[in-house]
Order: sequence, then C-alpha cells, then structure tokens
Amino acid sequence: MWRILIFSVLTALVCQSKGHSVSQTESEGASPPNIVFILADDLGWNDVSYHGSRVKTPNIDSLSKTGVRLENYYVQQVCTPSRAALMSGRYPIHTGLQHEVIYAGQRSGLPLGVKTLANQLKERGYDTHGVGKWHLGFFEESYLPTKRGFDSWTGYMTGNEDYYTHVNCESLGCGYDFYANSTLDMSDNTTYSTLRYTRRAKDIIMGHQTDGPQSKPLFLYLPFQAVHSPLQVPEEYIEPYKRSSLSPQRQKFAGMASCLDEAIGNITSYLKSKNMWENTILIFSTDNGGETNAGGNNWPLRGKKWTLWEGGVRGVSFIHSPLFNSTTVGTTHRSLMHISDWYPTILEGILSHTLPSNLSLDGVNMWSSLLAGSEGPRTELLHTIDPLASHPGVALYNDTFPTNTTAAIRVGDWKLLTGYPGVDKIFPPVNYYSDYFNYRVSNWHWKTLNKIARIKGDEANYFHLMHDNEYHDLQDRHMQGVLYENDFPEIYQLTASGEVKNVWLFNITEDPEELIDRSDDFPEIVKQLLDRLAEYNLTAIPPNFPSPDPRVLPLTTAEPGSPGLTRELSAL
Repeated sequence: MWRILIFSVLTALVCQSKGHSVSQTESEGASPPNIVFILADDLGWNDVSYHGSRVKTPNIDSLSKTGVRLENYYVQQVCTPSRAALMSGRYPIHTGLQHEVIYAGQRSGLPLGVKTLANQLKERGYDTHGVGKWHLGFFEESYLPTKRGFDSWTGYMTGNEDYYTHVNCESLGCGYDFYANSTLDMSDNTTYSTLRYTRRAKDIIMGHQTDGPQSKPLFLYLPFQAVHSPLQVPEEYIEPYKRSSLSPQRQKFAGMASCLDEAIGNITSYLKSKNMWENTILIFSTDNGGETNAGGNNWPLRGKKWTLWEGGVRGVSFIHSPLFNSTTVGTTHRSLMHISDWYPTILEGILSHTLPSNLSLDGVNMWSSLLAGSEGPRTELLHTIDPLASHPGVALYNDTFPTNTTAAIRVGDWKLLTGYPGVDKIFPPVNYYSDYFNYRVSNWHWKTLNKIARIKGDEANYFHLMHDNEYHDLQDRHMQGVLYENDFPEIYQLTASGEVKNVWLFNITEDPEELIDRSDDFPEIVKQLLDRLAEYNLTAIPPNFPSPDPRVLPLTTAEPGSPGLTRELSAL
C-alpha cells in the first residue's frame, strides 16, 4: 500500500494518480520516503551515454529517462566545496571551504556549528548511513561523519586513494585510509572499492527494518570513489571498450564509469527485493566537472575540474522515484539549480518541514519546480569567491568587486568570471577518431561559426584565430583523424593596455560553451554583477586552509596490517 509523508506538491500529484486523498494518507499513518543520494566523483558532462558519450551507462540513462533530468544544474569546481554545499545548504564562502580541498593533516572541516543534512534527517526519524568518501574534515573525532548525523559510515576520509589497498599519498607521505565509523578497518585491502561499497549498501538495505514500531525511513548517502583517479578497475569492465577507438586512458575511465553504473543498478535491485523501492526517492549528482587529465570529458563545455568554466561546474544530475506522477516522469528540468538546493528541497519540499530562518541557507527549495516542470525560484547562483586563488592583472571597475580576485557568479542568463578561472581549453572527446567523432566536431565548429556570426556580426572571425583557409585545414585533419586541443579557441589574452585579462561575461543560455566574451559589449552588466559579487563578499567567511599538521593526520606511513595503524584520528 502506498504510504508517504510528502504533504506538499508530491502528495497531491501522487495521491491523485493512485486514488488516495491527502487526508486518507495522513490518517492511515504516513511513512516518509526512503532517500538514496548517489554522488559520483569527477564524472564529467560527456561521461554519461545520454549526453552523447560512448561511455556505457544504461542504468543512469534509464533512471534519468524515467525520472527528471536536470540540465541546468551546478556544482562546485572541486570535491570538498561541493560536499560542503550539499551537507550544509550553503555556498562554500559561508562555510570557509571555498579554497581547493581539505588535504590530509589540515585542521579544517565543515564548521561544527553547521547542522548537516544527515543531522536534520536523523532528528526527523531517519536511519542515516554513509558509504564512500567523506572529505569534510577528519582531524578531530567531532568532525567525522558519525559525529555529524550518520548512524554508520564505511569508507575513507581524504580526497583520493588506491581503489584496492586504500592507501592515500599526499605531501606528508602515504598511509592507510579506510574506516568503519571512526575505527580503521583493515579487514579487506583487495576488493575494488566500487564493489565493496555496493556490498556494504546491500547489507544496509537488506538489514533495514521496514515493519513494526521500530521501523524508520532510510537515508542512504553513497558518495562513491568512482570515477576519481587513479584509473583502476577490474579488467572485465575495460573489455567492452578494448576494440573501440578510445585511448587506453579513456578505456579505463569508461570501465570505471560502467562499473559505477552497474553498482547503481544493483542498488535499485536490492531496494526492490526488500520492497523498499516503491517508497524511495533516488537522487544522483556529480561533485564537479570531469578531470580531463584522468580520462574524464566535458565536451562541448569549456574547462574541466578545478575550473570555473562550465566544464568545471555544470553537473550531471537527475531525480527518480516510483512515487512520481506520470506528468513528472520523463521530464527535463531546465531551471537554474545548485547542489546546495538539495538541502531545503529534501527537508522543506519532500518532507514538508519548515526550517528555521537562522540556518541562513543559500539553497532554495526546488521541489514544486522539479515536479511540475515549471520555472524554478532560483534566479542567480554564486559559483565562488576565492581570495586565496591567483590574482592576475590589475583590478578594473573602481569601487566594486576587484576583478583580479578569482570569482564567478550567474545571474539570469549572464555569467561573470573574474581573476583566474582555471584552464580555459575546450577538450575534445579523447581519440574519438571515427566518422561519428568527425561529424560531432565538424558540426560543432559550423554551429560555432554561425553562432559567432549571429551574435557578434560579420566582423567575427573565430576570435581572430581561424579564417576560412584555417577552417578547411581543420576539416581535412578531422578526416585524417588528427585533432588537437589547440584547435579550439582560447579565452586568455592581453587587454589593449597590455595587462592580463581578468574579467569575462557570457550569455550562458545562448552560449553554454563560453565562446563569446561580451564584457566589452555590456559594461553595465559587468558592473551590476561585480556589485553583486561585492555584496556576497561582505558575507564571506575567510577560507580555512591551514598548512598540514602531521600530528593530526588520519593516516600513518605504515603499510596496511602493520602495528602502526592503531593510532587514533586525533593525536593531540
């Protein structure tokens, strides 16, 4: 029997389609939905099949196709800030985690005054379990996930490690990083982590109590290690790609993504076999753009992980549930959305709990918009302000935000970037030297020329980099299978005064590839967005990015299984 505690839009939609009224559902003793949140690590825009990639992701494709695909969805440019935004509902500038990531030994973490999403759900009667990568602080026990709202945690605390041995290597050395709750777990250093995490998810699901007075809804947070470097995966997952035109690096990456996709399919099967699936909401998100140095790809978007270009911050995401009304199933949501929005969307939207205003959330409740396919309430988002990043050139536009500080903001159609947004290349799909690839790239270039001509007028000549004879040469090399990253227009250049350029303006709605800088055409819009950055900057917490302290490492230089692995996380 259908039971769920969603008293807002979902209740009305689902009850209407299933023959129940809201009053009937409440009076019969409603049960909140299980919530499964899957976070993929370093999966790029062009790393799922439904975006045209040759990486095989049939389960992701199917779940997203029969759910709601989010095609205007944003994350942070790197791991820690995105996870902080998800768990807090706040922009990273409001948690002090806006600069890079937390490295082993840093006395840094999600501030203890922040009530995490897991805290909130636990207070509302959920069993809360995490499996995978934490990366939100581990220098003291109070920062560990089991002290931040999770009943259990299986996984690692740092940013990356070996998929089998769980050894992490950073500036202060190497050590073992795998925990069961707050205790080092050395029971298995031979199983591939995606498979190990899937096995743990199965144990949680199959052991979950679903009947009786002690039953609770389940919150299962699955921040998988995949597809972060190093490129490791069992050979059986690489085999389907070996006869493809993909590079060896891309073949391994594709195998990792396919293994992740298989895990997602298995997890849905476990939920079905436990009779939990019909009352489950599954959310999938990436944490940042793909890392092109490790097989990922964001084509046709500019940039990659670590950058503020669209390739670094536009995420792959969808939401799926058997509870959805037929008018919601199979839709595409194109309204602006940010990873911080999941916090109020889950708590205020799905669960209809009113959150206190003193939480100072930056996230917005998107639930009604997601279900109805209507325009969402979010009209702007702050990508970041990072005062510790590079400060190129000189500050322009007096009496407002300094343009030589690295930052980015989106307001409506317009996106402004300042400072050094990171590597600016558009990375073509890796070694797709086939008729299909030639068609995609050639078609992209024709569209690009037409777009520039339409927006900039007849004087446009491909950023002064490409004339007709150069374009025909490019086409010839496509047919010969020779294509280089330098064939794509770059953004960085000197200003007329000889200074390094440090401000760009793009209309993302008509130019998602960020090909046409409009900052000289619309100085008044530049000034408006700089003023908005200045307002945000007044509320920012200084970045918490201390030097690593070997006394608080959650690691040891000993090899797994040696006596040195019994030390506590907090060594002070």
